[in-house]
Amino acid sequence: MCWANSKWLIVKLSIFNGQFSIFQQLTLALLSILALPAVAAAEPSSRIEPLTNVDIVVNSNADTLAQDEVLTLREAIAIVNGTLPLQQLSEAERRQVRVRKGSLPETSSFLGGSSIEFDLPPQQTTIELTKPLSILASPGLLIDGTSQAGYGDSELEADKLTIPAPVVAITPAAGTEIWQGLTVVADGVTIRGLSIYGFNTDTIPDALIPPADIFISHPPSPKELSERNAEELSPYDSLMLTEDLLFDSLDMPPPEAVVIEDNWLGIAPTKETESSNPQSPIPNSQFPIPNSQSAFGVYSYNSSNVKITGNAIANHQGSGIITSRQATNLLIENNLLEGNGFAGMPDAIRLEGDISGSTIIGNLIRQNAGSGIFTFKPDGAVEIRDNTITSNGHRLEQAAVYLMGNEHQVINNQISNQPGSGVTVAAVPESRRITITGNQFANLQGLSIDLVTQQGSTVQAYQVGDGRNPLIDNYQRRRQTANLAVNTPRFFSQEFFFLSPTKVTLLGEALPGSTVEIYRVTDSISNSSSDEEPGKQWEPITSISVDEEGEFSITLTEVQPGEQVSAIATHPEYGTSEPAVNAVIRSLPTAAFPSLENF
Repeated sequence: MCWANSKWLIVKLSIFNGQFSIFQQLTLALLSILALPAVAAAEPSSRIEPLTNVDIVVNSNADTLAQDEVLTLREAIAIVNGTLPLQQLSEAERRQVRVRKGSLPETSSFLGGSSIEFDLPPQQTTIELTKPLSILASPGLLIDGTSQAGYGDSELEADKLTIPAPVVAITPAAGTEIWQGLTVVADGVTIRGLSIYGFNTDTIPDALIPPADIFISHPPSPKELSERNAEELSPYDSLMLTEDLLFDSLDMPPPEAVVIEDNWLGIAPTKETESSNPQSPIPNSQFPIPNSQSAFGVYSYNSSNVKITGNAIANHQGSGIITSRQATNLLIENNLLEGNGFAGMPDAIRLEGDISGSTIIGNLIRQNAGSGIFTFKPDGAVEIRDNTITSNGHRLEQAAVYLMGNEHQVINNQISNQPGSGVTVAAVPESRRITITGNQFANLQGLSIDLVTQQGSTVQAYQVGDGRNPLIDNYQRRRQTANLAVNTPRFFSQEFFFLSPTKVTLLGEALPGSTVEIYRVTDSISNSSSDEEPGKQWEPITSISVDEEGEFSITLTEVQPGEQVSAIATHPEYGTSEPAVNAVIRSLPTAAFPSLENF
């Protein structure tokens, strides 16, 4: 029935009201109501309208959304996301929110980013989540665990790193499975000074959304957000991460300038949850192991310019840090990564996807299940510099650093105690111009640098390496080898003699245009290895350019008789070679040079 006819029916009903029975009148009235057009429903919102320029203090560890006397973390996130208007707060809750002068709810500038701080009661500083938190969709947001009283009263000290102990912890409630701790989709978000642990999908092993303490990815598209808002009764629930929200919004730009700093990930802030855990055979009193391990630490699914600095990342079933679709200009600096990967992805840091411009610098990476760093078919290159990578490979015998891809740089690292090679470079897919210089190696069960060939397709080759390559003089075979099988330097002798009390000259050949780096090879203090080059320590001492004829000559003064030397060559077009066969430094017998007085 059209709108005009419905009006006619109402008019007729009013005129002939006295001529119908009560039943007929009710029937006609019902028909007229059904004939009325539906009131246009409000269009579901297709935008996130975050509230910026506000400072919020969380004063309860409850996990509620209620108009009461306290403000919770869930409520604070809803406020900055713009899904919980300030008008809906109680008077006591509003006192926990300070609106800065000149704030505009629609502002999205980093300079106007909101902050969430903590003033939790003592002994009530663990926030046990009963369901997932909403995504963090407010640009420039700071979640600051260092604001809680007692932060930094104790410290975790590991080698040269010092990481303050957090007080505020975020973890699933007992018996509750939650996939992600904090999910970041906005630019400029900073997460600081928190303990986050226990986020996993043990009952859903094939879950499409990776579980992690911190998950970083693109925001939902307007279409997906509109559909979610239409489906969900609660505006808060519409901003929870789902598979549709993630995978149907892949055309959205990734968040930029996210900062993850000074957190304990995978580690409870106290020893209350310490227990023996068969998944982590490395007990460490500094790292109380939660009853439920997180799957991953930081999972950067889609991001740009993320900084992960000063964190302790330990005891995860899989990798401590992992990337996927994009992680361009990623900075991983001054973190401790320990005891990760004993029930999943074994590598402490695993890089996939577009990692252009990324840097791993100054980290302590130790006692993890597989490699310290593993790049798997990435686009772009990573610089790995000034890290200490030691005692990894506790579950799988792998190289300390395993590289696929082109133009990576491995510079000035200390790599030791590995049941495999120091740095292994895969041939498949193509790996070219990978530079490996200035590194110290010790106690390896393999080569310091291993360039794999395409024939090395076994599991061993993809974890440890395939051993020393023979001399290759055929281009097709070079093409099938990492770094185009750049020539290993060859010493002209296996012995070099002191011709003066303090000087010895090394002679050899290498690819013209390359730079040869000379290593001192000594017995290591800890001799627990038993394979090729067991119990040895490699220390770079100097370098020399190769002349146009492919020869080099260098005089050393800092070596002693009985020591061994090795060498690697680095060419700008090909990359770095495998190490040369060692040569020995010897003193000439005194009798070999009789005194001139005897003649």
